[in-house]
Amino acid sequence: MNLKDKTFSGVKWTTASTILVTIIQLLQLSILARLLAPSDFGLMAIVMVVIGFSQAFMDMGVSNAIIHKQTITQDQLSTLYWLNVLTGFLVFIAICLLSPLMTIFYKEAELTKLTILVGLTFLIQPFGQQFLVLWQKEMRFVEMAKIDVVTKFLSLVVSVGFARAGYGVYSLVYGTLSAVILQTALFFILGVKEHRPRMIFRRGEIDEFISFGLYQMGERTVNYFGSQIDVILIGKLLGTEALGVYNVAKQLSMRPAQIINPIITKVTFPAMAKVQNDIITLKRVYLKTINYLSSVNFLIYSIMIVLAPNLVFILFGDKWILAVPIVQILCIYGALRSTGNPIGSLLLAKGRANLGFYWNLGLLLYIPTVIAIASKWGVLGISWMLVFLSASLIIPSWYFLVKPLCGATFTEYHKPIITATLIAMLTIAIGHMLHNLFLSRFLTIGVELLVLTTITGLCNYIWNREFGIELYNMIQSNKRKQY
Repeated sequence: MNLKDKTFSGVKWTTASTILVTIIQLLQLSILARLLAPSDFGLMAIVMVVIGFSQAFMDMGVSNAIIHKQTITQDQLSTLYWLNVLTGFLVFIAICLLSPLMTIFYKEAELTKLTILVGLTFLIQPFGQQFLVLWQKEMRFVEMAKIDVVTKFLSLVVSVGFARAGYGVYSLVYGTLSAVILQTALFFILGVKEHRPRMIFRRGEIDEFISFGLYQMGERTVNYFGSQIDVILIGKLLGTEALGVYNVAKQLSMRPAQIINPIITKVTFPAMAKVQNDIITLKRVYLKTINYLSSVNFLIYSIMIVLAPNLVFILFGDKWILAVPIVQILCIYGALRSTGNPIGSLLLAKGRANLGFYWNLGLLLYIPTVIAIASKWGVLGISWMLVFLSASLIIPSWYFLVKPLCGATFTEYHKPIITATLIAMLTIAIGHMLHNLFLSRFLTIGVELLVLTTITGLCNYIWNREFGIELYNMIQSNKRKQY
C-alpha cells in the first residue's frame, strides 16, 4: 500500500473511531452534567490542567522524534522505552510533592488527593506509550481505532456508575484511571509481541532523540500552559463553580476541532514526515490539510453557534443555560484555533521543534497578560479575549512558521481560511433569520440542522470546489480498489 492509500485508509478508520468516541464522550458529559455539580467539573478541570502540564514531561518529547526519525535501532527503542518509564515515575513523584501547593493556591482541600490519584496515570502509561507511537508511525490505524473506542466506553461506564453511586468528582477520576489502565494493557500485550524492549539502557545512543525531544517538551509545556491559562485564572479569580460552567462550555465548543483535527493530523504528520525533504509535496500536503480542516470545522462551528441554546438544553439540562453565550463565543475561538493546529505537525515533520518552542515562549509573555486583564469582565470577557488572541496570531504564524518551512505564500495560506470564514458568516446570518421567521417556533433542531447543513454544503460546492472534488475522487478511488 503506497503513502496515499495508507493516508486515505488512515483517515477512514480514524474518522470512524473518532465519531464513535465523540458519541461516547458526549453521552458521558451529558449524563454527568445532570449528576454532578458545576463545582465538581471545576475541580476536575484544575486537576487535568496539572496532569496535562505534566504530560509534556513524561516521555521528554521523544515520541514524536520516533516518528520523525526514518531509521531506529532496537537498542535505541529499548533505551527510549525505559527512559519513558523512568520519567513517568519521576513525574509522579513531582506531582505528589507539589500537589499540596495547589490546595493552598486554590483554597480547595480536595485538590491534593484528586491530583495524586489522577497522577497514577504516569506510573501506568509509559509501559504502553511507545507501542502506540510505533503503530502511529506504521500507520496501523485500525488497531488504534478499536482500542480507542473500547477504552472510552469503559471510561463512560465507570464514571457514570460511580457518579450514580454518589462519588461526586471522584467518579471523573475513576473513569480516567480505568481508561488509562485498559489502554496501556492492550497496547502492551499486543505491542510487546512485535517490539519487545530489551533490558538495556545506552544513554549515548539516544542523544539526537533527546535533543529533538527537549525542544518538543519545552514547546509542549509552554503551549499547554498558554492554552490553559484561562482555566488557571478562572479557577483562581472566579471560583470552581464559575470554572465548572466555563469548562463544560469549553468542552462542548472545543469538541469539533478535537474530533476533526486528529483525524487529519494523525495521518498527515507521518505523511509529511515521509516527504519532509520534498518541499513542493510538503507544501501541497500542508495546504490540503488547512483546506480540509477549515472547510469542515468552520461549517460545524457556524451551525453550533446557531443551535447552541438547543444543544446546551438537550445535552446538559436547564441548570447549564448560563453556558450558552460562552459556547457561542468559544465556537468562534475554536474555529480560528483549529487552523493553527497543523503547524505543530509541520514543525515536527521538518524536525524544527525548536522553532515551535521559541514561538510559544513568545506567546507565553503575551497571552497571560491579556487574559488576566480580560478577567475583570468575567467569563464572557475571557472568552472574547481568546477570540481576539486567535485572530491576531493568524498572519504572524504564517509569516514566522509556515512560510519558512514549506514556502506557502500569503494567498495560498489564507485563501481557504477566508473562504471558510465567509461561508460560516453566511450560515450564521441565515440561521438567525430562521429564528426570526414566524415558522421558527415549529422548527426542531433536526430541521434547522438539515437546512443549515444543506446551505453550507452548497456554499462549499460553489466557493470551495477543490475540497469537494478531492474528497469525491478519494472516495471513488477507494471504491475501485475494493472491487
